[in-house]
Amino acid sequence: MRVIILAAGYGTRLYPLTVNLPKPLLPINGKPMINFLVDKIDRLKSVMPINSIYVVSNARFYHDFLRWQKQYSFDGNILNDGTRNPEERLGAIRDIRFAMGGTKDDWLVLGGDNLFEADLEDFMRFALAKIPYCSVGIHDVKSRDAAKHFGVVEVNRGRRITRMAEKPAEPFSTMAASCIYFFPWASVAWLDEFLSDASRTDAAGSYIAYLVAKSRVFGYELKGAWLDIGHRDSLKEAAKLFR
Repeated sequence: MRVIILAAGYGTRLYPLTVNLPKPLLPINGKPMINFLVDKIDRLKSVMPINSIYVVSNARFYHDFLRWQKQYSFDGNILNDGTRNPEERLGAIRDIRFAMGGTKDDWLVLGGDNLFEADLEDFMRFALAKIPYCSVGIHDVKSRDAAKHFGVVEVNRGRRITRMAEKPAEPFSTMAASCIYFFPWASVAWLDEFLSDASRTDAAGSYIAYLVAKSRVFGYELKGAWLDIGHRDSLKEAAKLFR
């Protein structure tokens, strides 16, 4: 298995904090946000083999991640997707496919701006049992108003996702999809088919909705807190949760 951390966004909603620093490198209690993910990946390594870790950045912040890699002795690969501003960005799905290249392996994909208390070990045990199908980490945000800001899913008793909508005006559940995905190699053909239509949105949630309609996707409910760091309030909340 290989791991991708998506970190090629421009964090425009957090300007001016992210004008000269990528969102995943913003400090939370003195520690870069991305380090929380790397710590979880390191713990996962102790129970299952991980061949490589890739951090997907962009041309604007590529050297910031190289400095971070050196400072924290990160044992992984920093990739540059070649974009230089928000208008050029590839988007999450194209960045995932860019990082995969021609490597035939299973992939754990993590959003560089998602923080969560749950361990990746339990998610991966769940996901491996669902191969050849994909799995997504999901979290109950408890409020339909809060759910309007996320990709919302509906799951059946077998934990299969039966419906998904990206930021619906009228959410049909309070269960939100996180940016924690497991894509077995057998499922990558769906990724290529999705990207073959240039009109499709690059949002990760749109691809998951596409998969739900085309194949089977399973949802693992994350225990504990989960935060999608998109604004200053979530940064403040992260500082309290991850002291």
